[in-house]
Amino acid sequence: MSFKFNWGTGIFMFIGLFLLSMAALIYFSLQERFDLVETEYYPQSLEYQKQIDRIAMTGKLSEKIMISQEQDLLKVKFPADLKGKEVKGLIYMFRPSDQDADFTDSIKTDTGMIQRIPIAELKAGRYIAKISWSMDGKEYYFEEGVRIVK
Repeated sequence: MSFKFNWGTGIFMFIGLFLLSMAALIYFSLQERFDLVETEYYPQSLEYQKQIDRIAMTGKLSEKIMISQEQDLLKVKFPADLKGKEVKGLIYMFRPSDQDADFTDSIKTDTGMIQRIPIAELKAGRYIAKISWSMDGKEYYFEEGVRIVK
């Protein structure tokens, strides 16, 4: 028995391969894990003008917030403008690739306006440091990408 390849066989093989590749595409796309950046993004988009104002207030400070990694500590150096003032706020280490690796800490600086965060609290990789605080009745916000190396 000999197999004869004609246009009908070609169409059948093409459709079969197409369906097989679509099934594989659907299977692998359903296996992909993704985390939403924010669960309630619509109300936050309505409040974004306030966020723009917070960022503008941060730009008026005398110096920029500096974030650096030294051995087993992540150092966050705040501007001297905050010295001696009552500051309430949060440091939120947001990891875009893994929601479970996010880290939050309240702002607690020493006399040199430096806050130290133990690297053991964080996984190695890329984070976005989101720092928001209030001081003298005004709100501030700073955001910067950080790479943690262990």
